[in-house]
Amino acid sequence: MSEELAASLLHQTMALAGQISGRMQDGLDRLDLTAPLANVLWLLRPDADPLPLRKIAGLLHCDPSNVTLLSGKLEQRGLAERRPHPRDGRVRTLVLTKAGEDVRERLLSTVMKHSPLAGLTLEEQEQLHALLAKAIDNA
Repeated sequence: MSEELAASLLHQTMALAGQISGRMQDGLDRLDLTAPLANVLWLLRPDADPLPLRKIAGLLHCDPSNVTLLSGKLEQRGLAERRPHPRDGRVRTLVLTKAGEDVRERLLSTVMKHSPLAGLTLEEQEQLHALLAKAIDNA
């Protein structure tokens, strides 16, 4: 890859991230969420195995103590609960409550409706998804 192409791709990626972040802020304000709380909610899929707190910290590239603080805030709002892992009781996980699932669904809906990616066809979104996954896996 040429240096110019690499620089252009990085610029485009950063511009897209900035647009997504800016458009998300309105939705976060309506849901009374901070970006870090929204990031945690985003990761907690109701249809997936519960995520250990350490795994959440790794996915967010932050210290586990930050996840502990965010988990506490989500618990205070009734959006999530810390529970023992179903297969290893020594491991703590974070699980959405029904209210948390509702807020997560509203968050995803808001973001998708206002995302610059919404203008792409389904096929283009699938291509971009595959390419981004490959780039992330190679990192």
